[in-house]
Amino acid sequence: MASAATNKNKPKKVITIQSKEDFDRIVAEAGNKHVLVEFFATWCGPCALIGPRLEELAYEYEDCLLIVKVDVDDHGDLAEEYDVSSMPSFLIIKNKVKLEQFVGSNGDKVQSTLQKFCGKPDDKKAPVAGPSAQPAQKTNRLVSMLKAVTPSKSNNMPTDKQ
Repeated sequence: MASAATNKNKPKKVITIQSKEDFDRIVAEAGNKHVLVEFFATWCGPCALIGPRLEELAYEYEDCLLIVKVDVDDHGDLAEEYDVSSMPSFLIIKNKVKLEQFVGSNGDKVQSTLQKFCGKPDDKKAPVAGPSAQPAQKTNRLVSMLKAVTPSKSNNMPTDKQ
């Protein structure tokens, strides 16, 4: 449980855009990193639901990706520039070029799109979310313990078949 609490205390990685100039600067300074842009509204229920998942993805993909949020009510100029008519809408931008645009609060769709452009994140970057976190490490530990207690054929121990 302590690890889940630690995860909640991490600073926010998703950047909320304050102005068009702010947006332009972040996209320009991203360099070789991809930028995932979420167009949202404070009154949009699906937008609120996907917010925590975006924070997780920001940590998982921090080596190759920035995630920014644009409130369409505050920045209608950006929403119009990118033809946003539904929320949440997402863009993937790299080197100031829009690579993909899609709509919906489907976390799996967002993740598969990020994997398409960034590959799979390192297991060590995955957020720790409780007892079920990082199952591969637990499985590897279990296999190691089983190997340690399982007799090998080379030690010539008697068996029922002899």
